[in-house]
Formats: sequence, C-alpha cells, structure tokens
Amino acid sequence: MKVTVIGAGIAGLSAALMANEKGHQVSIVTKGMGGIDLSNGTGDVLGYDLDGNIIDGDPFDAIGGLPGDHPYHAIGETNARSGIQWLRDTLSSYFAAGSLPAGTGSQRADSASRNAGAAPQGGGFASHNSWLPTPLGGLRPTYLIPQSCENAVAADGKRYLVIGFKQFKDFPAQLIAANLSRAERFNLSARAVTLDFSVRPGEADVNGTDYARALDIADLDAEDARALRSQLATLINEHVREGETVLIPALMGVSVETFTEFAEQVINPIAEIPTVPPSILGERIRRMLVGLCKKRRIDIRLNATVKGARTEGSTVLGLEVARAGGVDIVSSDAVIDAAGSFASGNLQRDSYLSTKEAIFDLPLFTTDPGTLSALHEIDLENRQYIEQVLMTGVRVDRDMRAIREDGTPVYANLHCVGDLLAGAAPWRELSGEGVALGSVYAAVNALGNASESTEGVAR
Repeated sequence: MKVTVIGAGIAGLSAALMANEKGHQVSIVTKGMGGIDLSNGTGDVLGYDLDGNIIDGDPFDAIGGLPGDHPYHAIGETNARSGIQWLRDTLSSYFAAGSLPAGTGSQRADSASRNAGAAPQGGGFASHNSWLPTPLGGLRPTYLIPQSCENAVAADGKRYLVIGFKQFKDFPAQLIAANLSRAERFNLSARAVTLDFSVRPGEADVNGTDYARALDIADLDAEDARALRSQLATLINEHVREGETVLIPALMGVSVETFTEFAEQVINPIAEIPTVPPSILGERIRRMLVGLCKKRRIDIRLNATVKGARTEGSTVLGLEVARAGGVDIVSSDAVIDAAGSFASGNLQRDSYLSTKEAIFDLPLFTTDPGTLSALHEIDLENRQYIEQVLMTGVRVDRDMRAIREDGTPVYANLHCVGDLLAGAAPWRELSGEGVALGSVYAAVNALGNASESTEGVAR
C-alpha cells in the first residue's frame, strides 16, 4: 500500500517508520521538520487530569477517568501503551528502560556505573510517573526518561549541585537550585555553581547548540571536542561534594553517546536537565528518527505544502502538494495526517473567529476545558476561552478516521493523529507523546500489513 504521511513532527516521523515496518511504501510531505526540537525530549503520557490533579501512579491506568471526549478514549489504553513502547524500543539508546528507584543513583560504586543510565534490575517500564527538574527548577511528572536525565529523578533526601555556565545565559543555575530546594513534593537540597566555560573563546553569550556541537563525540575536530569535555569534567570535579548529584544543562552533544562518555569522567552521579527551547534533548530524538527514515529509504519531501486533496466519494485519491516550481499530485492509497494544529498552521482562525482545517476541511469540535487550576486564576475567563480554542480539533473513531457529528467517517482512508485531535490539553495535562504515539499506533494498525492490504484490494 502507498501511504503518504503529512508532517514530520514526532507523530509524522513515527507514523512513517511504523508503516514502513509493516511493509508499506511510505513518503512524508512536510513544510519543515516539526516541533520536536522545542520539546523536553521526554515521553509524557499523563501527568495531570483535567482538574489539575497529579497522576502519581501508572498514567495509563488513569486514562479511563478522563472526560469522554478526550482522544485517549478513541486511542485506547492498549494502543497508548504500545505506541510508547514502540518509541522506547526504537530509541533504546536514548530512553532509559525505567525509572530509578529512590536512592539508586547515589549508591552506585563507580563513576562509570553511576552515570551510564543503566536500567534498574529486571529492566522493563516503570509503573508510575517520575519527577524531573524543569529549566527553571520546578518538577514535572513524565513517564519516559532520557538516559542522560535519569539520575536527576527527584527523591526524598536527594542533594543536587546545579552547574551553570557564565556564557550560557539561558540556564539560571541559582534560580534552579533555589526552586529545587523549596520543592513541595520532595525534601530536596540544592546549591549552584557557575563556571567560566566557553566553547567559543572571546564570546560572552554562547547558545546551547554551539555548546552541543563543540562538545559532541562526533565533532569534526574530535581531539578538540575530547579536550573540552575533559576540561569541563575537571572543573565540575573541583566543586562536587560527597552525596551530591550533579545537574548540568542538556547540551552535552547532539549524539547520545557523548553524554555517556563524558559522565564517566565525573566522580559523582550526573544528569542533564532540559533547557529552554530549542532543546538538545529534542534534537537528539529528531536526528535519530530522521536517520532511521533515511536508512529505511523513506522519502521525505521538505518545503512541501499540502494545499488540498483529490477525493472521490469517501476516498482520498491524492494530495495537491505545492513545492518550488508548481503543484504536484501525490497519489495515495492511505493518508496519515500528522500536520498538527494551530502552531503549524493546519488549523486556521479568521477574523470572524471561525476555525478551519486547512487541507481536507474536516469537521472540527471544541470541548469544555474543565476546571482550571489556581495557577490560572488571573483573567480566568479569558484563559478558559483560550484553552477551549486550543483544544479544538478533529474527533476520530478507533481507526483514527475523522468523524462527523453522527460518528461516521469523513474519508475511509484518511487517519488523523497527534495534535490535530480534539479534546487534549497537552500543555496542561502533560500528555503530548502519549496521544501522538498512541494515535499513530492505532492508525498504522488500521492499515494492516502490506500483504494483507494487497490481498484485500485483490478481493
């Protein structure tokens, strides 16, 4: 079957790879490379319910308690688990196998084992969310944890040393340490040290990407990069105290191997924590997924805008794709729409406050955003209205096909995934990767295997 995926965020790239694994001929059409670089690089499933209550246990078990119009109900718990499992297995060198039990990180005997991000005994997934420091020193619940962040997982009695760089202004080490020390959920202590460490001599302001490229194990000048990593490890080792976990900004290379090699030189447990976007943690995920697409010869058509579709009855025959030089018709047996929502321009709102889906003119639904937490009490009415708008999107059936008000699918071979789905509030409930990967897994399963699809057509 010829499958066209619209969009190249985490949903689009994952959809292309999953469909390829089932033997389909896959191509991606996209304006750009999506928003993975803006993410924390973690795997959020469900951190809070829509009333703001914390999900302490297994986030998948909490899906059943969400409002009836939440997309997780169409996706189903099994598909949500399978989608996250697929991401973990596919990026096994990036994600940790499970959360560290409390105290594990500080009890390892040598620096190599302390910092290698090894899974707990027995491996497997955690049965609960873990709490990771944010770029400002708050704590956020998430499910899949990067190996380089694993030692940062909050636990009672944990002591942190937060390392900042004088030349890296986007990482306020003193503020992060102060916020960690006053955390409500855990008894933590933290202190901060700011190092004079630049990878661009003479420059007073160096961004995260410059740091990551200069420190990377795959840098063009490998000897210089190795020397810089050694210099940084020496500086850190001069400041650590017994029992402390070192936290550094997530800029230790764009290759996942760089952090592991660097961490072996630090005498205490060490972990990265996210920075403000663009995120090196997110960039690592994007690079790995794009690399797999290239390895599997999945065609990625960049700078391509889908202007509309050619349809016949309830079937999408092809897409009208604008690129430099004109408009091409890309024929497809099935389309997976991972084009996103308002941020990508796939949902458009005009001056009359009317919202439209840009490619297929699909019916859109809005939803009640639920009770907003005390954090949003300032201008609560407008905040609630804005969140209601942002939760607008497409409703889908179990095969992720866009449906009308009466529940019938608009197109039999169009499957909608990710941010396009109505009813989720990923910025508030922390569910982005779970909804994206779960909906993709359900959509690709609806395609079936290539051999089964061919047999179905032949009959």
